[in-house]
Amino acid sequence: MPENDEVIILVDENNKIIGDVPRHLMNFGRDYHRVTYILVFNTAGNLLIQKRTDDKAFCPGFYGVTTGGVVEKGESYIDSAHRELQEELGFDAPLESQGVFFTEGEGFKIWGKIFTCHYDAALHGELTLQPKEVASVHEMSIDSILNNSEKMPFTPDSLSALQHYANKLTQPQLDDPL
Repeated sequence: MPENDEVIILVDENNKIIGDVPRHLMNFGRDYHRVTYILVFNTAGNLLIQKRTDDKAFCPGFYGVTTGGVVEKGESYIDSAHRELQEELGFDAPLESQGVFFTEGEGFKIWGKIFTCHYDAALHGELTLQPKEVASVHEMSIDSILNNSEKMPFTPDSLSALQHYANKLTQPQLDDPL
């Protein structure tokens, strides 16, 4: 096994853990796995999105709407989310769960869990980007991402996470009066 190879949790079509596999042996188009998606809001209420480095295996040079990544062996969703936030952006913050969803597309079958958090440079300090994964960070509103009038290449799984989050916001909650 290559040094520093992540061991990824495998799940079935119902999100039940069935095993694990080293990343280099993972078949991302066939194997179901877990991923965390963190929507990082700044003090202006916009999302911090990441331009991926050009040498990423999945969607190189695309924009990730979320921070996050695969859930590794021995991790819960929340543990993975905190680790990814620290690795990719260099800070940690309280995370609020926004639920679990399924998404699939070319090269992925994912049970994702969405979290939200807030970044404030005055509280958290400057961002420290992970050089091998994050080329740059930009801010965008949810509407501008969903409308995508600039035709930016967003990673399809992170865009799906945002769409699930936005749909949740527009659905009446059970305790809301009709």
